[in-house]
Amino acid sequence: MGNIILTSDDFGLSKIYNREILLAIQSDLLSSVSIMVNGHIIKQQQQVLTLVSLAKEKNISLGLHLEISDNENDIKQLCHNQWDKFVAIVGVKPDYIDIHKDHLFRKFYNDIASFCVKKGVAFRKYKETTVQLKAPDDMFMASSNSLTNLEAKLKELKPNETLELVFHIGMYDENVISSLNKERAEDRAKLEWAHEIINELGLKVVSYNQLK
Repeated sequence: MGNIILTSDDFGLSKIYNREILLAIQSDLLSSVSIMVNGHIIKQQQQVLTLVSLAKEKNISLGLHLEISDNENDIKQLCHNQWDKFVAIVGVKPDYIDIHKDHLFRKFYNDIASFCVKKGVAFRKYKETTVQLKAPDDMFMASSNSLTNLEAKLKELKPNETLELVFHIGMYDENVISSLNKERAEDRAKLEWAHEIINELGLKVVSYNQLK
């Protein structure tokens, strides 16, 4: 039986996005949430408390969604700073780490992976990473792919392998500049559809907490 991690990125970017992510968790649609700790999350404490409570109740893994600037020159210090901020805001340590707009920061993958090893947490599967550590076997960006491609990816999963499907759940928020702003509402429907295929194929939904 193959395993599927169902993640939504970008918790903390918008109260509207947060609300929709929490609703998806309450509907048992997600098994993992990646949290952004820079920006507005300090003003979203009630939603953070709700997320932590739901995570404990439903065994949802909570990850640090690293935000990296274009001119970053000390990635190790950035990792430490955002890790500490995550613990201060969320009240627990991250279960894993991944990267906001990851394709722009491939040169940092191994440095971040090494940080994950030191902290004893998993790292999202980026094929360019050469550091050996705990990670899913593969990652698929569901938000930017068609339903046909998503179904094909699920069907090719081998027994005992773990695939992470990454979504960006939300609704349009006029106060947020995001390339996926309008598409976030569509991701909820795509996530629901993915569950149908997962059930048809007899796959198991897991979280990062269940990675070995």
